[in-house]
Amino acid sequence: MHEGKLKNIWGYIGVGLRELFWIVSAGAVIFGGIAGFKYLGENREVVKVEPVSRPITLVKTIDLNPINAPLPIRGEGFVQPFRIASLASQVGGQVVKLHPAITERGIFKIGDVLVRLDDSAERASLTQTIANIEATQARLDLNALLLKRTESLRASGTTSQATLDQVRSQKSELAANLNSLQAAKKSAEVALNRKVVKAPFNGSVLSKSVEIGTVVNGGQSIAEIFTQSRMEINVPVREADAALIPGLFSGAAPVATVSIEFAGKTFLWAANVSRVAPNLDVRTRTLAVTVELNDIAAIGTQQDETLASGAPPAMINSFAKVVIQGIHPDDTFPIPSTALHAGKYLWLFAPSDTNGGVLRVLEAELIHVDGETSYVKIKNLPKKLRLITTALSTAQDGMRLRDVRDDLIDIPTPLEQVADE
Repeated sequence: MHEGKLKNIWGYIGVGLRELFWIVSAGAVIFGGIAGFKYLGENREVVKVEPVSRPITLVKTIDLNPINAPLPIRGEGFVQPFRIASLASQVGGQVVKLHPAITERGIFKIGDVLVRLDDSAERASLTQTIANIEATQARLDLNALLLKRTESLRASGTTSQATLDQVRSQKSELAANLNSLQAAKKSAEVALNRKVVKAPFNGSVLSKSVEIGTVVNGGQSIAEIFTQSRMEINVPVREADAALIPGLFSGAAPVATVSIEFAGKTFLWAANVSRVAPNLDVRTRTLAVTVELNDIAAIGTQQDETLASGAPPAMINSFAKVVIQGIHPDDTFPIPSTALHAGKYLWLFAPSDTNGGVLRVLEAELIHVDGETSYVKIKNLPKKLRLITTALSTAQDGMRLRDVRDDLIDIPTPLEQVADE
C-alpha cells in the first residue's frame, strides 16, 4: 500500500514537470518575439517620401473649323426615265411601216407616227361607207323634190293623201339611213386611225419587239419608249436627314448634285428635288425623294476627266450618288465620328503657357452624320482649342496632355545632312 502511494506522487511530479516545460517554452518564444521586434524597430531603414512623377499623355489633335457650305444629305439610287411605256396598237394587223426612231433607236416627237399597220380593209370599208352616204344623200335630195311636187298636187286635189304620206315616209326612212351611214363612217374612221400608232410624248426608243411584216395582236408590245430628255433618281432618305432639307415638304426644289462613274471616270450633273413620296417605306422607314436632272446634256467632270468616246449620257440603270443641299446652320463643325464620345461629348486640347496643355471636356449637339464625319453644334467655343482624335483610357477634365504636333522636331533631309558633313 505504501508503494502505491509513492507511485501516485511520482506521477503527479511528472505531470507538473511537463506543464512547467511548456510554460517555459511559451515564455521563451514570447520573449524572443518581443526582443526581435525591438531589434528590427531600432535598426529599420527610414524611407524618404518623394513625389511621384507621372508621365504626360501624348495626343493627336486637329483644328476645329466651322462649315462654310450647306450640310450634305447623301443618298444613292439608279437612274430611271421620267416616263417609260410599252408601245402597242389597240387592234391587230400586219406591220407595214416603222418610224426610223424605232429601227435605229432614235429620237421622236409627240404625235409622230411610229407604227403603221395594214389598213387596206379599213380604207375599203370607209370608201364603201362614203359611197353609200353619197347615194343616200342623192335619194334624199330627189325625195325632197318629189315631196314638194306631191304637196302641190295634193293642194290642188289632183293626188290622194295616201300618196303624200308615202313620200313623206320615204323621206324619213332615207334620213334615218343617212344618219346610220354617217355613224358607220365615224366607226370606219376610228378603225382606220387605230391602224396608226402615234408617239404619246417626246422621247426615244429603248427596245423594239417587231419588224416590218410581223402580224401583231391588239395590245401586243411593239416597242418600249422613254423620255430621254428627263431622267430621275429615287433616293431613300432617313427621316432625320429629310428634316434638314429646306423646303422639302413645302413645294420647293432643293438643289442637288448627281455623280455617276463610267469607265473609271466620274461625271456630274446638276439636279433638283422634283417630288417626295407621300409614304414611308414599311421595312426601312425611309422617305423616297425623287431627284431630276436639270439638263442631261450639261455634264461636268471631276478635275479633267475625259474619254475618247466623249462624255456618256445619264444611262438608264446607272448607279448614281446624290448629294442634296441641306441647311447651313451656325456654329456647326465637321469632326471625325470617332471623336464624339457618348453621343455628345468632345475632348478638347487647351494649350497652356507652359509646356503642353490640359484636357477640356465640352458638350456638343449632334446635328448630322455623314458617313465617318459628324456635324456638331458648339455654342461659344473658346478660341485656340483643338479637337483630340486620340483614344484615352481615362479622360478627366483638367488632366495634363501634350500635343504631338507641338513636339515635332525638324528632321534634316539627306541633302542637308551631306551639306553639314
